[in-house]
Amino acid sequence: MGTLQGQTVVVLGGSSGIGLATARAAQAEGAEVVVTGRDAARLAKAQAALGGTVRTGQFDAAHETPMREFMETLPTIDHIFSTAGALVNDAGLTPPRGQLRPAMGVRFWAALYACKYGAPRMRPGGSLVFMSGTAARRPLAGAAVASASCGAVESFARAMALDLAPLRVNVIAPGYVDTPLFDALLGEQRDAVLAAAGSKLPVGRVGRAEEIADAVLFLMKNAYVNGTTLTVDGGGLLV
Repeated sequence: MGTLQGQTVVVLGGSSGIGLATARAAQAEGAEVVVTGRDAARLAKAQAALGGTVRTGQFDAAHETPMREFMETLPTIDHIFSTAGALVNDAGLTPPRGQLRPAMGVRFWAALYACKYGAPRMRPGGSLVFMSGTAARRPLAGAAVASASCGAVESFARAMALDLAPLRVNVIAPGYVDTPLFDALLGEQRDAVLAAAGSKLPVGRVGRAEEIADAVLFLMKNAYVNGTTLTVDGGGLLV
């Protein structure tokens, strides 16, 4: 299997959670890491956690112009990992279209722009990894549009694996993972909800961001994995 030593790894949405864990893991293997995010404070905190010299970019990866302009500042890229996505409570599909759009659009357009503007700057052996989730196969109740976005990006990745060949395009599909995302979603119920979810899994607990990061690096380094979705869910789809 290959190495990330001396390679440039771009993490779109790398200021916290799985993205930050992946940036840290890639850096530990000798990669030059570039991290982007929408929130300036979280991005600065991530930069400090990664050593202070890591390059960052503050923009929304689902917006075309800032994505293009940022990618044009990078001489070469070896791997891109996009964690972009949005979860919207759409039970009954009652929210107006403007509120529903991010649930589908953020994940898909970030992936598309990564391909459109990142792939041309990639060196031979490069790869793109997009993040979906097990909701593509086991939809989240009350989040139909966000669940659909997971399926959309998986289909898109398979098509791009053909269109961008010999570059590789894969998807990571995590199950329940203990990340800051749940702080805002669950509030004071966070620990209880995650504990209950973990107790139902064959492994007996929810995942850690570092475990997903390890799987992402596998997709980057294994040159024979292409056009696939790697599920890392503790066996959640089995129960």
